[in-house]
Amino acid sequence: MKKIIIALFSCICCVSLSAQTEEKPMKKDYVYKQKVLPEGIDNYLFSTYYYNGKKTYNLRNLTLSSSSGEVVSLKVNPSGTSFAVLSAKGEKTHVAVYDLWRAKKTLHEFEDVEGAGAICYSPDARRLAIATDKELLSYDARRYVPLDTMPMPFAAKMLVISKNNYFVAAASGNRLAVWNLEDKILRKELELDTGINGIAFSDDCTTFAVLSADGLLTTYDTQEFFIMQSMDAMGEALGMSFHPEGKYMAVVSGDKRVAVVNVLDPTDRTYMDNADGGTSDARFVRDGKKQIFLTYNTAGSIVYRLMSELAPYYTKLLADELNERMNTWLKQMPGETLEEYNLRVNDETRMEQMKLFEQEIATRMAENLLGRSEVTLGNYNPETGMLVVNFNTMPSIYLSVPQEEVNDFMNPGNLEFRNAKYGLTKNDKFELVYADVYNKVSGKTYVFDNRDRRSLDYLKEDTGFVPLELIQQQNMEEMKLQDIKEQVVDAAKRQNTISDHTNITVDAKIVSDVDASGKKIMNYRINFSYEVEEGFSAQEDFAPGKYKAEESGAASSMLSVVKTAFEGEFARYVKPGKKLAVKITGMADALPINGKIAYDGCYGDFENEPVYKNDDLGTITVTRETGVTQNEQLAFLRAVGVKENINANVSGVSTMSTDYRYYIELTEGRGGEFRRINVEFTFIDAF
Repeated sequence: MKKIIIALFSCICCVSLSAQTEEKPMKKDYVYKQKVLPEGIDNYLFSTYYYNGKKTYNLRNLTLSSSSGEVVSLKVNPSGTSFAVLSAKGEKTHVAVYDLWRAKKTLHEFEDVEGAGAICYSPDARRLAIATDKELLSYDARRYVPLDTMPMPFAAKMLVISKNNYFVAAASGNRLAVWNLEDKILRKELELDTGINGIAFSDDCTTFAVLSADGLLTTYDTQEFFIMQSMDAMGEALGMSFHPEGKYMAVVSGDKRVAVVNVLDPTDRTYMDNADGGTSDARFVRDGKKQIFLTYNTAGSIVYRLMSELAPYYTKLLADELNERMNTWLKQMPGETLEEYNLRVNDETRMEQMKLFEQEIATRMAENLLGRSEVTLGNYNPETGMLVVNFNTMPSIYLSVPQEEVNDFMNPGNLEFRNAKYGLTKNDKFELVYADVYNKVSGKTYVFDNRDRRSLDYLKEDTGFVPLELIQQQNMEEMKLQDIKEQVVDAAKRQNTISDHTNITVDAKIVSDVDASGKKIMNYRINFSYEVEEGFSAQEDFAPGKYKAEESGAASSMLSVVKTAFEGEFARYVKPGKKLAVKITGMADALPINGKIAYDGCYGDFENEPVYKNDDLGTITVTRETGVTQNEQLAFLRAVGVKENINANVSGVSTMSTDYRYYIELTEGRGGEFRRINVEFTFIDAF
């Protein structure tokens, strides 16, 4: 039968939910005028610093440092204490580190470094890397002592380290190389036909981007370093920066224009123009309220633009919530027998449950997208009986309609979409996966059901999945962990160390991960925490001004659970040389400290110790001389006390390759119930 196509049209304007390639109304810019041209910029959190000629400056036009040669590169220490400057005078190069908060205060000069071409800090502020014409030199970022060296195949002019410290990437001219930072194994090497103008890792370290002088932006996955996306029309491609969420990149396409590009959908672009010119760098920053701005330099200013118009990274938000809900669903429920659990949880039911959760989460995120959509009717194919229904906010759907009923669909306004369910496409757009379509003209309902569509990458591929036998093992071990906790808590109550007003919680889960070589691994994460009810903190937890773990009944009891577990049922994970990441979170309330609390130096003195404060990397100083004058110092000492207790009392932990990280959380509330400790152990590649 000859194909007959019946076209049904309704002309409307297409509107996208996110930024498009057409120009948008200008948002308000925050412009900081500068007396000299900012040639290149870097940031610590929201503050921008720049260089011009032989000097570096802050936003207040104050000179921070002066060099004998022209500044080539300025890198601010991610902890906010200092900044490194690479300068050149003829053939001679010089690297020095300066205090970020005291003008013209030199902290260190690298006298023995020759032929330096690029510098960078590791994102955890522990390492300063200097690329010379022969090798890559790494130094302790606080003490400036050498850590290691690595031969370089070319004289690097660009250098960057990934946030997870897995990779170091270097580029010069048209050459690029990426190595595993720990074992110095080459992961990727490229030689392009044109120059390389920028290299960067995304914050989640899953993507590596290369910006080339021919206006091409190429992204690679960091597991196999295969090309994910190639995006052209980037203009002069002068510089770039990843958005913290990884969905967008800022690209300096010319000295008067910055483009913000959706790396999942390259047609989605927003532009910022400045008549002054002089733009060479742009980067995303967060303010104290966690709002994201784009900052860039011009001939006479530093500009900040609030980027609230950018669409969230829905896929990542969905994946995070999905993982949390699946972790709960996969646990053996109270009172559930092993036989009942095995009937409820298997590979088939796990996939079905993930799809149900995905649709539920995506539908909530879509917020009745159909109600905000303009509907038009497209073509009809009588051979398949499919009618195209178009939306201006998401992909079209194909509705099964008998040919004799097509005339009932002349007016899209007569259609009602009921029981709508949504999903997300690969490029992070919402799509309809189910709806009951009611036609007011005929009174009939037509079902659109695409719930068995190809699922998201993290659902259809093996990456991210944990074998069920490991989940079952985790469930059994978590029950043992709960038993250990109950035994320790009962003993502590009998000794009047704590009472029913202290609640200690334990949790274990297996997390799929990828190591620096690209191999899939399974990490084992065990979390210990406690809470003390309001009014009982001074008796059972840290009394005001106290910081030693043994001075808190709650902290001591929690650490007893850790010791009993890791020296007993969980001892097989405590192996010499194996990697262990320990995140210790100390929490403090907002009650001000009057005067100074004495510190006896039992843990040593701390000068600019890297610590994450409300998830932002900063530093903290506590010495015998300074004592404790702020709550964050008290919270930090409590976290350090937990570390010292673990190293001294838990057998085997000190023999592991342990990476301790301190996190400080400051609450707005006041009271002892806010002074508590959380410890998270992650055994890397545990199985």
